[in-house]
Amino acid sequence: MKSLVVVVFFCLSFSQLVAQESDIVQIIDELTLQWDEEAKELETYDGLRKYCRDRAYRDNTIQLLNQIHHYDSSLYTIVKKKFADNEDPEAKATLEDIETLELDYATKRFLNFLRRECMSFNDNENNKNIAGYDEMIKEIEAEMVDYVEAITKQIDTVDEHVHHLKGL
Repeated sequence: MKSLVVVVFFCLSFSQLVAQESDIVQIIDELTLQWDEEAKELETYDGLRKYCRDRAYRDNTIQLLNQIHHYDSSLYTIVKKKFADNEDPEAKATLEDIETLELDYATKRFLNFLRRECMSFNDNENNKNIAGYDEMIKEIEAEMVDYVEAITKQIDTVDEHVHHLKGL
């Protein structure tokens, strides 16, 4: 009986891993599309306003980032396992780009960046009637565009890799 439970558990775990592997491309595609749309809004001053002042929007943005990092970590494990023996250059590039995303653009780093941007936003909004308000909007938007575009590029690069890996 005990060995039957172990066998059933192993089969369920294996089938879940296989299902996850076959679905990972679709999941990464969907998350990439969601992020690309989110990024368009977040790059603007109004998008930053919404992020800073709307808790539900902020929570949804954070949840999306967490999902992206979760599935990129899963993808990393799958790619590392599948391509460990054959040294596929595309797999190596995929792993390197996932590492860059996970290290350089980890959710915690992004949240720290957004916290600083919200502080700049709030300072600027508190000084609406002072000269330089419009210039500060442009400066804040430029910082948002630079950072969000860098993250978006990395997410899109990982998504591209997924489509070039055979047998995923």
